[in-house]
Amino acid sequence: MKLLHSMFEISGDNIGGKAVSLSDETASHADFTLCFNPDHPIYQAHFPGKPITPGVCIVKVLGELLELKLGRRLELKEIKNLKFVSPISPIANARVDVRFRKIDVSEHVKVQGAITRGETVYTKFSLIFHE
Repeated sequence: MKLLHSMFEISGDNIGGKAVSLSDETASHADFTLCFNPDHPIYQAHFPGKPITPGVCIVKVLGELLELKLGRRLELKEIKNLKFVSPISPIANARVDVRFRKIDVSEHVKVQGAITRGETVYTKFSLIFHE
């Protein structure tokens, strides 16, 4: 199940019919700005009145953004490091920046980065995907 366009939207320049904001067209890194949808059904259960984005959804969002960047279908193979530093609320901080600061495409796709907004760090990650 894709979360793009139901749970979140990507803001930025329109590329190929999808709104994508990339700092660099190479595979080495990428930047996205996301807006989370507070009306998505997941927030009715997680948690009513004080919604936060579930960790599993954050990992899924990262995978979808990486697929969009690389133009191929990927599957999560391994979580090397994942730190949820601050909760992401679709109300209090609906807009966040996702930075893939290192994308290594070799036998597997290894990615490192963070989800931030200004000085606030929400998530730090190091993940491995495969096709």
